Amino acid sequence: MKSLHKTFDILEYIVLQCGRHVTPSEVAEYANLNIATCTRIMGELVERGYLDKISRKAGYVPGPMVVSIGTRDNCYRRLAAAASEPVRLLAERVCMVVNLAVMNRDRRVMLCFHSCRRNWTPWNSFTFGGDHATTATGWLLLSAMEPEEAEKIIRAKKLPIARKELELTRKRGWVNFISPEDGIRVMGHLISVDGYPPAAIGFGIRKEDDPEEILSLSEDAARKIQQKLTPDSRAF
Repeated sequence: MKSLHKTFDILEYIVLQCGRHVTPSEVAEYANLNIATCTRIMGELVERGYLDKISRKAGYVPGPMVVSIGTRDNCYRRLAAAASEPVRLLAERVCMVVNLAVMNRDRRVMLCFHSCRRNWTPWNSFTFGGDHATTATGWLLLSAMEPEEAEKIIRAKKLPIARKELELTRKRGWVNFISPEDGIRVMGHLISVDGYPPAAIGFGIRKEDDPEEILSLSEDAARKIQQKLTPDSRAF
């Protein structure tokens, strides 16, 4: 099982480099493995098409299976597809990064995001777990969980979130607050559609933007995503 976990650690690390060549020694240091074991695991990933070996000196990059595995239909792929255009349009309007996420166990997994900033570097992780209380998607996705499960996460991570506030968030389906982490106003909306896991869009806004106007745009984006996922309009 430990070897399996290390295999996923290695694969995720290389994919997160956005095409940069990665050597076994770099990956071994990251994964806390000896180079021989790391090279063996990377070789197996090459055999299965998840990595491409450029050369012994240059290292490795993601292989075709990294893309191919995401081409088959499932609820998460449909969520990401439905959100792609609304998220892009909202990001272009607010000039900030907008993302769509779902909750997996106690971590948020990002399915879709868009940034209009040039040379912007995406996050160095696919999942986020310790910052639920300071993000729009964190609050929204916790509010969509069974109260007992949400409470377990809040206690385990010692999050400053009260049950009453979470219940209010669930009823409203949106958040709008100043993040205590960086002082930026963040907001977003919950996306609830039968047959799909709860999802949420979240983003920060600039000081010069009107919060009420942007919150309305966020609501419109969430509505468009939900409409695309309903059985009679799923034609994207």
